[in-house]
Parts: sequence; C-alpha cells; structure tokens
Amino acid sequence: MAYQTIRRVVTGHNDAGKAVILFDGPTPNLLQFEGVPGLVAAVPWLTVGGAIDFVSDRDPAPEGVSIPSFPYAGETILRVADFPPDADYPAEASTAIFAQIDGTEGESAHRETSARHFWFHRTDSLDYAVVLSGEITLLVDDGETTLRAGDVVVQRATNHAWSNRTNESARVLFVLIGTPSLPADEIAHARKARREGDQT
Repeated sequence: MAYQTIRRVVTGHNDAGKAVILFDGPTPNLLQFEGVPGLVAAVPWLTVGGAIDFVSDRDPAPEGVSIPSFPYAGETILRVADFPPDADYPAEASTAIFAQIDGTEGESAHRETSARHFWFHRTDSLDYAVVLSGEITLLVDDGETTLRAGDVVVQRATNHAWSNRTNESARVLFVLIGTPSLPADEIAHARKARREGDQT
C-alpha cells in the first residue's frame, strides 16, 4: 500500500501580531524503516528543552533532520506512524528496527525482550495515541486489547508493543510527552508504599 501523505498546517503570527498560516503542505519529516515496507513515521511537530516557542517561524521538524525517537523529560513529539501487517516484517524485525533508531533515540527509550512480540519497549513518557485508520492490537505485559479507528490509548510509561494482525496498514497518531525516568520496579515499590500508607 502506498504511503498516504499527511498534510500539516501550522499557525503563527506576523510582525503585527496577526494570526497567519505559517506552513501548509505535506509533513516534511519522514522516517522510513529500511527492510520493512510500509513502516513509516512522520513527525509534524515537536518541542525541545521544555520550551514552547510561539515567536519564531522556525520549523523544528524539517525534511532530513534526525529527530529523537522518544522525548526527554519536558519535551514533546507529535508523530503519525503507519504500521504494516506483522506478516510484512522481516524475521529479525526487532534487531532491524531498533538498530535504525539506536542512533537517534533518547535515554528515555528502553527496549524490552518479550517472546510475545518484537516491538516490546518502554519509554519515559506519557503517550496519547489515537487510531486514525485500520486496526491494531496493544500488548502489555499482562493483557492486550484491539483498537480501531477513533479509539484512544493513554500509555503511561508501560512496557508495550503494537501488533497489526490484519492484512492492511494501520495509522496511529501519537503525542509523546517526555517525563522523568521512573523504572517499573520503582513504580511497583511506590504503589506498594502508597497502599500500605492508605491502610494505616
């Protein structure tokens, strides 16, 4: 299936303070994964260093610029990802995919080993995911759920994977908000301490 271009419209201000359309056209920043036909990630926008800039006309996600796969604490990334059917991935998909993003991913990305699916990973981020088209299954350590167009996921720094068990591509919009690192075992410890505190 041919990649469907994502139109990006970005507003801004002119020198008189009037609202204007700053950019209107195809999203220029695309990452296409070698060896995996149909696996494409488009980044229409991002914020870095915790700063949100309403003044400059600078495009933070122009064509050809390498963008971190995952945000650092206080940063955000808007990404639209096309997931081809699982059957289209090569046998060594995990190695191929993570090798390609190793040079760009931040310290907030943690690849996890799981026999259930090659995509398992955990990020130090709060992620909002909206299924735009197709069907995709969200897997976590203990459970899974199938999502369709219009469904929303709030992914809270959990170990997870995305599995497309259909014959068609699935498109998902993500807003990733970088958070301070908090390993899963520390979360478990904090949950236990809170529960014990509630019982006293």
